Amino acid sequence: MRFGLKVNPAGWDDASQWAGTAEAAGFDGLWTGDNLRNPRDPAIPVHDGPTIIAGWAATTTRIRVGLLIANMVFRQPTVLAKQATTLDHVSRGRFDLGIGSGVWPTDHGMAGTEVWTARERTDRLAEFVAVVDRLLSGDVSDHAGPYYPYTLAAMTPGTVQERLPLIVAANAPRALAVVAAHGDGWVTFPGAAAEADFYEASIRRAEVLDSLLEGREIRRILLAYGEIDPWASVDGFARLVDRYRGIGFNELVLYAPKDHERAVFDKVVARLDSYR
Repeated sequence: MRFGLKVNPAGWDDASQWAGTAEAAGFDGLWTGDNLRNPRDPAIPVHDGPTIIAGWAATTTRIRVGLLIANMVFRQPTVLAKQATTLDHVSRGRFDLGIGSGVWPTDHGMAGTEVWTARERTDRLAEFVAVVDRLLSGDVSDHAGPYYPYTLAAMTPGTVQERLPLIVAANAPRALAVVAAHGDGWVTFPGAAAEADFYEASIRRAEVLDSLLEGREIRRILLAYGEIDPWASVDGFARLVDRYRGIGFNELVLYAPKDHERAVFDKVVARLDSYR
C-alpha cells in the first residue's frame, strides 16, 4: 500500500511545512488540488495548484509530487501537457498528473464556461485525456477535435520520465473506459456519499474497470474525503487501510489533518511503514 498526503495550503509557509513533514514521514506522494476558489466558501484561501507543485518540486528531493486532480474546465489539454512536462523537469522526474472533468459550478463560473451536461463532460474527458496522453508520448500530429482541436504542436523538450504517470478520476462506466484506455492509475473519492454506499459502489466500479483493463495492472487510488475520516483514531486508520485494500485499492491519499486531528496523524505516521 502506498500513501500520499494531499494539502490545500493557505500560503507558502503552510505548503512548505507540510512538504517537509510528508517527506520526513515517508509518504510516497505529495498532492494538491486544482480549483481557483473553494467551491463552498470564497473566504477560504486557495492557491494555484500547478504553481504550488512547482514550489514543492524545487524544494523536495525524494517524494513524488502531483496534481489530484488537474481540472480540465480551466485549460486546453495542450497547455496542461506543457505544464506537466515542465513540472516533470523541475521535479527531476517525480511528477504525477491526475486529470478530472471538474464538477463544481464555481469552476465553470470562474472559467467563463457554461456548465456541461453529463454526456458532454464525459465526451470532453475522453478527448482531453487522449490528447494529453498522445502529446506526452511525443505524438504532435494535428488533432481535429471536436472539443480540443489544434495544429502545429511541439513537445520539446520531452518529459524526464519515460512515461509520465496519468491518473484519471472516474466513477461512471464511460469515464472508467477512459481510465482503461489511457490511465496508469484510477482515482475515486466519495464526495457527498455515505461511506457504506461509496464502498459498495467502489466494488462495482472496480469490477467494471477490471473487465475493461483485461488483466492490465494500474494504480488504484482512494482519496480519503467526505465521510471517510482517516484521522478519527489510530485503530480506525488501520481498519480503513484493510477495508479498501481488501477491494483492490493499492494507494491511499489522505488530506492533511486539522489541528484537532494532529495527535492521531502523528501516531499513524510514526509507524506508517507498518500499514503497507
